[in-house]
Amino acid sequence: MTPTSARVVRGGGLELHDIAIDGPAVVTFQPGVRGVDAPAADGPECFVRDVPPPNTRAAGNTRVSDDARVVEVLPPDVATMDLGEAQRIVAGGAGLESPERFAQLADVAAAVGASVGATRVITDRGWVDHDRQIGTTGVVVAPRLYVALGISGAVQHTAGLGDPDHIVSVNTDAHCPMMQLADLAVVSDANAVLDELQRALAGDA
Repeated sequence: MTPTSARVVRGGGLELHDIAIDGPAVVTFQPGVRGVDAPAADGPECFVRDVPPPNTRAAGNTRVSDDARVVEVLPPDVATMDLGEAQRIVAGGAGLESPERFAQLADVAAAVGASVGATRVITDRGWVDHDRQIGTTGVVVAPRLYVALGISGAVQHTAGLGDPDHIVSVNTDAHCPMMQLADLAVVSDANAVLDELQRALAGDA
């Protein structure tokens, strides 16, 4: 089989497939991207042993020294944690009509214990910091749940999604790439859906 590679060109609008004709080829992969198979487990057998440090004791999932006292174990703050480590993400794209809508998305995300993500369109508009941008020029994520509101699914964005367990997409375009990737695709205006979600979470539905 002739080896091939794919790369994003023209601002993410096209995916170019290259064919290695002669000689060795060197390629790089962005961590977490789709389509990269796990390495085959055909190497030498490995043995894993849990060797705790001396003079320590268990405290939840952490080991502490004997003279330490655990006062409180705090869960990570989904609003500020590294997006690449988030298990639930609610993200917004060009389908959101204003900065106020994105702020509303952040409120909904906080209410369901999810981190906030965005496409490059949103970060370029200054609605949220660039550390919330998902994609080839942003953060690579691998959440268990990814909710995409008003995101069409350009290649440069979906290449940063890794392989979420579940994808929910809300978009007026039933045929856009993100809707094709979704486990649950809702053909609707993302702004209207945000209103309904906020009402439901407030107990007004």
